[in-house]
Amino acid sequence: MRIVYWLLVGLSFTLSGCSALFGEEGYFRNREDDYLKAASLDPLKVPDHLNAETVGKLYEVPELTQEDVAYAQDTQEFEAPRPEALSATALVERVKIQRLDDDRWILVNVDPAELWPRIRAFLADNNLQVASTDTDLGLMETSWLSFKDDPDRIDRYRIRIDRGVQPDTSEIHVLHMSLDRDEATQAQLSQWPAASSSKERETWMVDELAANLAAEDLGAAGGTSLIARNIGGAVKARITSVDSEPVLELELARSRALATLTHSAEQEGFTIYDSDPASGVFYLGYREPPESPPGWLARLFGAEENPQPPETPYSLADLREVLPDNLLTMPAQAEAARERAPKAPGHLLIFTEQSDGLYHVRLRTAYGERMSARKTREMLSVLRKNLI
Repeated sequence: MRIVYWLLVGLSFTLSGCSALFGEEGYFRNREDDYLKAASLDPLKVPDHLNAETVGKLYEVPELTQEDVAYAQDTQEFEAPRPEALSATALVERVKIQRLDDDRWILVNVDPAELWPRIRAFLADNNLQVASTDTDLGLMETSWLSFKDDPDRIDRYRIRIDRGVQPDTSEIHVLHMSLDRDEATQAQLSQWPAASSSKERETWMVDELAANLAAEDLGAAGGTSLIARNIGGAVKARITSVDSEPVLELELARSRALATLTHSAEQEGFTIYDSDPASGVFYLGYREPPESPPGWLARLFGAEENPQPPETPYSLADLREVLPDNLLTMPAQAEAARERAPKAPGHLLIFTEQSDGLYHVRLRTAYGERMSARKTREMLSVLRKNLI
């Protein structure tokens, strides 16, 4: 009993010592919120007869808005957000040919302004004269030319450079046009087709241009067109807020948006339980990936290197039966839904069209309810950085 007594005494001193060092009153206490208690000084007063225009705040801190990652209405303390991870496309080839149905384009991991002079140089090296350009739209059009194997026709190309779905990425789209040399009318000469006249000719240009860009060291080549610095417009994927709810906004064709979302929803902790792309609803599982892989001791006790989301006994149809038709409204019958489909894991991804080529992506609980703004934004950020 005496040994137990002295052990308890020693343990009490140890715990009190830890509190003295690391507690709220300890020497090594957490100071991350101290700035909230700091008193502000009165602004510098300049005499009336002196010019006060040059006196201003050197370190003005802007207010948090709904667009900021750290913004959250459901907390009174500031929590530093995790640094945004690199896009998955930043860790793969710098030049890659993407395909969706019959469309092919080149994905390049550099800003459009860096591509503009390189594409012009490629055309010049291949004796393809540039007839017209439009830097606002990212367009280059070649002059008319003839292929040796088909001298009775005239051909030309239009190259369009767009911003990619990831920051500092670009997409190059090629359109080919071909007309009969003798029968082409003036109206036909000035009107571009909706799709390439020859997929073979288009493929040749895409392959040649991609090979040329891949052979260059784009990161070290340098050179940016100031004229084309605003090329391609805004990014195609961004996180914004609608009615205080974080939303992923996509400016893509519907087929492209659904295809890239389907890809992203199978990456980095996400899995697709079930989906109905026609109605724009996906039933997803998610488990946050560990910040670092488990050590050998943790693996010895059963820790998984890539933990998977929990399995679900429900299909998307099962959940839709207990939820309202309009999933964007907060379901008043959430408790009834839980009784009919208890402990449903995962989340609903809701894809809605705002206008032609503009879509919103929301993440809700399996019962269609909103989550905290911070949690929603973090999960949408994972989806966004895996878009292709």
